[in-house]
Amino acid sequence: MKNRDMYGFYSVMFLVLTIQYVRPFIPFLPQTFAGFTWTGWGWVVMLLATIYYFVKNPRYSFPIWFWIPWLIYLFGYLLFDGSLAGLQLSLQYALPIFVGVVASGFTYGEEEYHWLFKWLVTIATVIAVFFIVGHFLDFYRPGWAPTVIFLSVPATVVLGVYFLTKKIKFLLLFCVFFLVPFLLVTRMALAAFAGVLLLHFANRRMLSRVFAGVLTAVFLLLAFNSKGFQEKTFFEGEGALSDISINYYEADSGIMNTSGRAIFYRYFEQGLREAPLFGNGPRSDFRIMRSFTELNETHNDYLSIRYNYGYVGLVLILAGFLGSFLAVYDRYRLFKRLGAPYGFLAAAIALTLFVPFLLFMYSDNILKYTIFFPNMFFAVMGIVFAKKENVF
Repeated sequence: MKNRDMYGFYSVMFLVLTIQYVRPFIPFLPQTFAGFTWTGWGWVVMLLATIYYFVKNPRYSFPIWFWIPWLIYLFGYLLFDGSLAGLQLSLQYALPIFVGVVASGFTYGEEEYHWLFKWLVTIATVIAVFFIVGHFLDFYRPGWAPTVIFLSVPATVVLGVYFLTKKIKFLLLFCVFFLVPFLLVTRMALAAFAGVLLLHFANRRMLSRVFAGVLTAVFLLLAFNSKGFQEKTFFEGEGALSDISINYYEADSGIMNTSGRAIFYRYFEQGLREAPLFGNGPRSDFRIMRSFTELNETHNDYLSIRYNYGYVGLVLILAGFLGSFLAVYDRYRLFKRLGAPYGFLAAAIALTLFVPFLLFMYSDNILKYTIFFPNMFFAVMGIVFAKKENVF
């Protein structure tokens, strides 16, 4: 098999992704090993694999310069406020960026594109089917939040293929993936999937955009009016669209159930006021969370970064995303002008993935869920800038 480094790198990526999904079927495996969960070991293995291929294959085209200020700030902070927890957080934040760098060093042809698509969609379909069946039979529900976050990636991929090929099977696959957050009533995931459907960059025709808009409205109305959504979202068990608050920190706790998030912000207010510019140091948010709850995370990456690293850190990471988006968009326009379907599809998927990523940052700690979304997200961006063989 040619291009062995590429296949090896992505094989590790897919392997660490599936760890927590196969563990329930291997009863003799403990939930933790040497202080790490299997998901924790997953990101460590991916970190080691990324370092290995980074050293072995020093050919890169990923525009990392957008991320240099954030990386310098991230690791430079450890010189003044160093800890093992802070180092772990810094490595988790940095890992996806270097995944993108390594991914950009490989050469991609039709065979590589089809291999990546086959394995990503196969793994996602198996996981989705197990979750759907497990929901009704109440037997298989590992990692709800990471799973719906992960499924937004293959959902974006298959929807992009549908818009390019118009083959209905890919739209049906998207619906299968969408069914998981619908059944589990994960509200931000529903919004993320809707955003992918409505704003997908592979959808170029006006009639198709109208169809996507109508389908999005239908999906959201079905979800909003479902019994599960109403009971989870409103304390009274039912509510209207006007009762929904985008800013759940200011939501009326007597109407909308924010799963405790409405009270989080008040515990961070003092630290945010006292250290607005440079923050309170890596993982300071953990200490605050454990002072009033058993939860480890704020479930809001914007809040975490602002509290830990201040407005400087928040601006630097958002600048990295903005620069990357503009660079990918430039390639998107190039591939579109050249009529290069593979390059265009990769760029369209990468651009669309910004939508669920930035949404999940508001409701969860997706930056730390490296193996479930960020690694694949940055890998797709790396593919956009990588060398193409025989195909664009």
